[in-house]
Amino acid sequence: MVAAVDADRKAADDVPIYRIQTVSALTGVPARRLRNWEDEYKLLYPARTQGGHRLYSSRDVGLIRQIKHLVEDEGLSLLAVKAWLEANQVESARPE
Repeated sequence: MVAAVDADRKAADDVPIYRIQTVSALTGVPARRLRNWEDEYKLLYPARTQGGHRLYSSRDVGLIRQIKHLVEDEGLSLLAVKAWLEANQVESARPE
């Protein structure tokens, strides 16, 4: 029973529901920077609506907070953050 609840919670964390401005407000990361982390550094892979708008999941929001911490508090460059995420096998929602 506990495993089923955990699986449901993980699935719910992957549902893309937040628009970029909402994520910006939740994380304190400007929308322009979020787009940059996605386009230039391939750190984020938000879902897209049919109209092309980005939608982020709760997992994405957690990842953004982690990236922000690594950059602002730990002083890592974005290239170092990418390497750190890969080395620690942190999942981003990559398209399949």
